[in-house]
Amino acid sequence: MDAQNQAPVFIVTGATDSTGTIISKRLAAQGKPLIIASFNEQRGIDFVAKLKETTLNQDITFIRLDLSSFAGVQSFCNRIKELNRPVAALINNASYISRHSQTSPDGYEKIVQVNFLSTVLLTLQLVPLMSENSHIIFSTTLSRKLVSLPYEFPAVNSFIPPTAYAQSKLALTLMSIYISTVLRTKRIHVNCVNPGIINLGVAQMSKWLESFGDYYQMVHDPSNCATAVIRALESADTGFIFKGTDTQVKTTTYLKNREVFIRLCNDTMRLLKKHLQ
Repeated sequence: MDAQNQAPVFIVTGATDSTGTIISKRLAAQGKPLIIASFNEQRGIDFVAKLKETTLNQDITFIRLDLSSFAGVQSFCNRIKELNRPVAALINNASYISRHSQTSPDGYEKIVQVNFLSTVLLTLQLVPLMSENSHIIFSTTLSRKLVSLPYEFPAVNSFIPPTAYAQSKLALTLMSIYISTVLRTKRIHVNCVNPGIINLGVAQMSKWLESFGDYYQMVHDPSNCATAVIRALESADTGFIFKGTDTQVKTTTYLKNREVFIRLCNDTMRLLKKHLQ
């Protein structure tokens, strides 16, 4: 195996949409070995070809990732393991929202499955491939401040698209606290980035998101979000939310209810345990 094929890879989920494309372009331009992970296979293949042409970085690979099911996550992780390369960073950029309630193959609201359950499972599955000073980054949202987690979460009894989306991102932010604590001794850096209330990929939900009032005006600049990701990748800090070009705050600042936090972590780990190899 040559030196290039041994170099640790940077995995970007949702890499072909909005912020994901900017993050991928910046990392590719830096010469980073990239795994472009997205649901749309043709778009991913075309994007990889364009990145190779424009950046002259040939160490870029597309692997399809379907976060709508645990089986999809496992299939992706198996492909990553087959590469026999360490993981330098997992950038959990993928986000999903829908106007209509949809049940995932595993029986959960699809928004919650994609944005929370499958994202956490993907992260935990790839941790064994990470060495000291690797990075895990989660994309969150300002709208998490406007919701709370229902007792039955991850179940969603009353489906309102922006609420379910915000709850899934709130849960992910809280789980990042747990994961950063667990992985601190391994020196794996776990942080969040705050792109604003929504990703451009879900801007079509504006009719519903208008209910968030002033927060709706805080739609992020994707280049600022990409900058926050790069800052997080270059930082030795862990347990922070990075914002824009120069701000970061401790994630625990937003931990308002410790009982909810403990229940979320325990229930999530119990639920995912049977899917972890």
